[in-house]
Amino acid sequence: MKMTIAEIALNIRPRRIISTAILGLAVLSLNGCLLNKQPEARLTSEPSIERAFDILGGTPEGKPLLRFLYKKPVRFEYGNTPGFCHKFFLKTGRIFLPKELKDSDKLLALTLARAAYIYRLYVTSGLEDVISEEEELGALFQAHIGLNIGLMNADFDQNKSAKELKSDFCTYIMDGSKSAALSARTSALSSQPECQRPLDTLQAQRVWLNETRKAINDGTFYRLLYERDLRKVRKGVLSMGDAMNNDAAIRALPTYDIYRYQRVFYDKHSDIFSHMEKLYRDALKSDEAWRQANRAGIDRAREEFSTCNLPE
Repeated sequence: MKMTIAEIALNIRPRRIISTAILGLAVLSLNGCLLNKQPEARLTSEPSIERAFDILGGTPEGKPLLRFLYKKPVRFEYGNTPGFCHKFFLKTGRIFLPKELKDSDKLLALTLARAAYIYRLYVTSGLEDVISEEEELGALFQAHIGLNIGLMNADFDQNKSAKELKSDFCTYIMDGSKSAALSARTSALSSQPECQRPLDTLQAQRVWLNETRKAINDGTFYRLLYERDLRKVRKGVLSMGDAMNNDAAIRALPTYDIYRYQRVFYDKHSDIFSHMEKLYRDALKSDEAWRQANRAGIDRAREEFSTCNLPE
């Protein structure tokens, strides 16, 4: 049966309208997705640090670490103060790396890996400060990355400033994880204000926390908090003005509120410390399993660095 032109037009028009509407909705949906998509976080503006990120992201353990950094971004920059070390200013979201490694991509990737791993522990644990145990675990992770990227003696020979980096790597492959962790702890507890050290240990923070629990009745709770802030001032991670403002804010609380604050403070930090202890134990177990799985690579590295840490 033939249809008139008018009938054909009436039959087709609704279909065209529906198709056009569907197409329009699809375009709007796509534009909405593009508008809502968050731009990828910029972790650095330094091309050399970008290259170090590429190296880190090319390793099995570095890839998930990099994903974490994009979820919880922090800026990596070069420090302009003395000290061949990484420095954390996490309240302002910045981590500084030693400028001396700017032209050594692999060695920069090592330092970046350690600092980024410590940052992930800091965020995951909920700690207020970087502590010795985080530096210890960071040293083990740094060695993993060094083995993953196939470090050679020549890589260290290109940068004479990296003697400590080479020593840390050699200690891990030659003497094992316990020696590497102990070396990192010794360095973390040494007096190096230019590197924000000495750091606290988890045990020392536990002792301090127990003192705050007893101090509320004899009026020393304020002093303990203020002295902790002064230690941060000496390490350069807190300004004197902020320390004084914190002290004034606590002292201004009514008596009832200060008792409540003290109880909440103790419970919160006790839970954080317990969580950090678990993270530490789990990381040591993971390192032990990693060494077993990568025994052949460690043996090859021992041959390459057979003269490591020997007197010159």
